[in-house]
Formats: sequence, structure tokens, C-alpha cells
Amino acid sequence: MPVPKSTVENSPRKLLRDVVYEKMLAALRDGTLEHGERLNDDELVAWLGVSRTPIREAIAKLVDIGLVEMEANRYTRVATPTLDDWVTASRAMTGFFELSLRWGVPEYSDAEVRDLRKLLDRADDLRKVRDNGFSGAVTAVIEFAVEHSGNPLVRNAAQGALERVRFTLNPTPPFEQWDSEAFFSILRESLEDRDGETAAEAGRALTRNIEHHIDAVRSSRG
Repeated sequence: MPVPKSTVENSPRKLLRDVVYEKMLAALRDGTLEHGERLNDDELVAWLGVSRTPIREAIAKLVDIGLVEMEANRYTRVATPTLDDWVTASRAMTGFFELSLRWGVPEYSDAEVRDLRKLLDRADDLRKVRDNGFSGAVTAVIEFAVEHSGNPLVRNAAQGALERVRFTLNPTPPFEQWDSEAFFSILRESLEDRDGETAAEAGRALTRNIEHHIDAVRSSRG
């Protein structure tokens, strides 16, 4: 692993292991840590500027969400995702998204409704012109719903699934379901009345679009 020059500084507001986790997660997202790369304790200590303990605690969390693989006395390495890993993570993500909408939307404040509408409008505008940013804009909608689910267990599990989708997305084409208008119209309708069941139906509409995307990707792979 090429060792970057930056180091982790202790933050009074976060546990050191969480700071290390976020730093490693960013490196996994941007490819600094590559698929299949072995993780060496000494290199990680030199890079992050901390002791082995918070590094190993952060790695344990990355193992839990499937971004790192570990076998005692053999290796610790970045996972190498497969198409099936991406499918599994995507389906888990949409399930948590639906739950987040069902439980969260009835409790949204006026400000939260405005914020989600802005995210929806941006994603829908990109969909209409078939812009490549559409996939990321939909992810922003999902992230918002997860963060505002009102259920910490769902939020934590969903965040792990989202990170796994990001991690496994590299070998797969972006989400380009341009005919997903129903998702946007149903979710907008649900926000008017803070209707959790209608919001959950919007989540199911997006699930159907993602299943079509999965089928398209599988077909393209033969």
C-alpha cells in the first residue's frame, strides 16, 4: 500500500477508533486501498499515526460490513467484491430504505420535508435528462431517509449496507433506470400527508427499478 503523508489527529468529539474507521473507509471509497490488498499493521500505523488498537477496532468494524476479510494467522485484506455481493447489498439497502420511509416520514419536520423534496427534485431532474449523476442523486435520497428513519437499529444496519453497495459498485454499471418516475411521484405524495405506508410503497417502487437494474447487469454479463 502506498502510504499517504497525512495522519489521523485525535478528535475530542469522536473515539479514535471511529476517526480511524472513517479514514480507512474514505481510502476504500477512493481506491487508495485496493480490492484484494493485504493490510499490514506497520504500514497502517505509519499512515494513520495511531497505535494498533484503534486500527484493529476499525478493521473489525469493516469486517462486519464485508469490506475487509480476515483469517486468523493468515491474512487481513481488502475484500474483492463479486456481482453476487453487489446484488445482496443492493437488496438489503432497498429493504432498509423502505423501512426508513415507513417509520420516518410520519415524524418528519417541515424542514426535513423541504430538504427531502430538494433531493428528490434534483434526482428527478437528472433522470429526465438522463444525466450520469442520477445514480448518486438517488443514493443521496436513500441516505437522507436512512438518517431520518427514527430507528437507530435500522439506521446502523442500513448505513452498513450502503457502504457495501458503494464498495461493490465499482465493477458494475451505474443505475440508469430512467423510467423510475413512479418512485418520485409516490414519495412526493407521501410527504404531503406524512403517510408512512405510501412512503413505503415508494420504496417498493424503487426496489422494482433496482431489480430491473440487477437483471440488466446480469444479462450484460452473460
